[in-house]
Amino acid sequence: MYRDNSLVPKEAIRLAALGLLAERERPYGDLAREVREFASRIVGPSLDLLGTSIELLRFEGLIEPTSGRGMEDNATLRLTVEGRTALDDYLTSTIRPGVSDLNKLVLALKLRFIDLLSGEDRAEQIAALEMMYAGEKSRLEDLRARTGRPAGLLPDWLDLEIDQVDQRIAWCQGLMTS
Repeated sequence: MYRDNSLVPKEAIRLAALGLLAERERPYGDLAREVREFASRIVGPSLDLLGTSIELLRFEGLIEPTSGRGMEDNATLRLTVEGRTALDDYLTSTIRPGVSDLNKLVLALKLRFIDLLSGEDRAEQIAALEMMYAGEKSRLEDLRARTGRPAGLLPDWLDLEIDQVDQRIAWCQGLMTS
């Protein structure tokens, strides 16, 4: 993890694999395909993200085969107790502020697997997400206040971004009240 307790790219992929196995056992090939497809749909094809080996998760004791050995015989894999602990750590990690492909992937994965957390941890993650959006809104509003005319389309774009952040904040608040 980064110093701020947010995930590095390889940990995002680990989160995907561990989260899928927390839902149910999967054959090696299916797990690799599902992780690759999810990540590719969020950030596009990326060698940086897809370089993490499922075999490494097995070697580290986070997952284990229930039948077969591994990649060579498409073994069915399951999450270990240590893997569940790592998954919980990934799911409760910090989300970095700002918009990047990695942040989008981490956020999408955290939301995809949020039901695997306790109610208290889920609420904390949603509150942290709302705080992140509030910080983003403050930065955008500050820039908007300092942007005068003529500034091309920047003021209009900032207004659009602020409206989108407001919708995200309202969405988080709605999740916390339901």
